[in-house]
Amino acid sequence: MRFIYVYDPLCGWCYGFTPVVLQLQQQSNGTMEFDILSGGMITGDNRHPFSSMAAYIQREHTNVEEMTGVKFGEAFLRKLLPSAEIMDSEKPSVALNVFKQYQPENAISFAHDMQVTLNYDGVSLNSDDTYRKLIRKFGLPEDEFISRLHDEHYRYETQQEFQLIQNWGITGFPAAILDTGKQLYLCARGFTTLERLQETIDNIIQESKSI
Repeated sequence: MRFIYVYDPLCGWCYGFTPVVLQLQQQSNGTMEFDILSGGMITGDNRHPFSSMAAYIQREHTNVEEMTGVKFGEAFLRKLLPSAEIMDSEKPSVALNVFKQYQPENAISFAHDMQVTLNYDGVSLNSDDTYRKLIRKFGLPEDEFISRLHDEHYRYETQQEFQLIQNWGITGFPAAILDTGKQLYLCARGFTTLERLQETIDNIIQESKSI
């Protein structure tokens, strides 16, 4: 049984949903495999400055806070959001794939750390230095990690991941899929509480046993 979390590092609702997935991972106590894939929400021609989304995010972030319990930091709302810094999902998505080569079991934790760094600390995910600081907690080799972050192989793998998510028909984030080994089931679309998510998973497991 594999739980596949489909997210994007720049997605505000994903910032709110990742703690739910982390709780689910903790509760499963090794009975279920967990994976996290990046959807490529803002790449290529879709890239734009944070300031172009400032009005929308300023309105929407309070909804995310109220529904999920996460907090957006003043450094993000007052400093990064009005800036000309470019929103680009690719680099943090590549970073996640590189991280998975070292510690796949901690990949969702690392993804959440990136989200906190962006949405609370207001630190750009476009800088190599950001990743040097993030991986210290996990004891990873910094220079090797940064070298892999710029390796075309990992960029290609990440692009293939974006394509896979598109092929699955997932266009909004967050989403979650349960792979029973026989079939893929969509078990979350948008933010979902832990209780509702667990209930959906239990129902899918019951249903898959009867097939």
